[in-house]
Amino acid sequence: MVDYQIPEWLLKSQGPLPPSNSAKKTRRSFVEKTIDAFSGFLMDDFYSERIASANGLMQGLHPGIKVITTLLLIFVAVSLRSWELLLLFNLWILMLAYMSAVPLSTFLKRVWLVVPIFTGIIILPTLFNVIRPGDPLLVLLHFSGQHRLGPWVLPGELTITSQGVRGAVIFILRVGACVSLSVLLTLTTRWAYLLRGFSMIRIPTLFINILEMTYRYIYVLLQSASDMFQARMSRTVGRTGTGEQQRFVGNAMGALWSKAFILSDEVHAAMLSRGYTGTPRTLKNAKIRGLDWFWIAFALLVTIILLGGDRLVS
Repeated sequence: MVDYQIPEWLLKSQGPLPPSNSAKKTRRSFVEKTIDAFSGFLMDDFYSERIASANGLMQGLHPGIKVITTLLLIFVAVSLRSWELLLLFNLWILMLAYMSAVPLSTFLKRVWLVVPIFTGIIILPTLFNVIRPGDPLLVLLHFSGQHRLGPWVLPGELTITSQGVRGAVIFILRVGACVSLSVLLTLTTRWAYLLRGFSMIRIPTLFINILEMTYRYIYVLLQSASDMFQARMSRTVGRTGTGEQQRFVGNAMGALWSKAFILSDEVHAAMLSRGYTGTPRTLKNAKIRGLDWFWIAFALLVTIILLGGDRLVS
């Protein structure tokens, strides 16, 4: 019988290992960024579904009632002309999100981290008297008299007007209220029930079916794309050039389009064989309850108070 022993040189201490180069910050490739984007999208939707399943105020309402009242409140937000009432309206929506078990950090990131940036870029030129004349609030530049630029006459000084600032604040608060209501609706309603709510406002069934199939099978295509990128990374040694990555992305887009085309025929045939008639169905048929009637009355009361107060203030 052979006696196996560990060599002595393996038992000796070799001292500390040299520092690894893995700690250095390396530039991530386009493939890695794409995979992270795919996983982030899937995790974000999973998180939204968890919020929609929570025990909150908006989650307990009928999906059709939520859709109708959300459209009504968006109309109110667009109609308001007082920035004070718009600010109060946005705070009220924030309170609704809190009562609906929506984390305020998530809600604020989805709304107020994006709205001021993109809306501010659009509304920025209206701050200046060149676009919107008014009472000067801040003088930026002085010119030597007026200048003509084609059909426009440039004033003698460049100022930020109080009318422009007021209009910009009102516009940002309006967009923020509309986006907040839309985000609150989607976060507190499962997609299948949301589509059922759309049918209550007479949206064509064909459009609802397209939304339903797009939402359901976009994850299949995202998973297929993620698998393709993972397979690409596992078979790649070293870094690849930009041209090579672009060719791979082009080939991947073509393969995904072909797979989606074949999958659509297979899914449609499978649906027809199982008795699909073109009408979306859910496992649970929601019924209008007392809480829904109370919410309708409360939304109408908020509408009357805000529009009436806006008329008095204006």
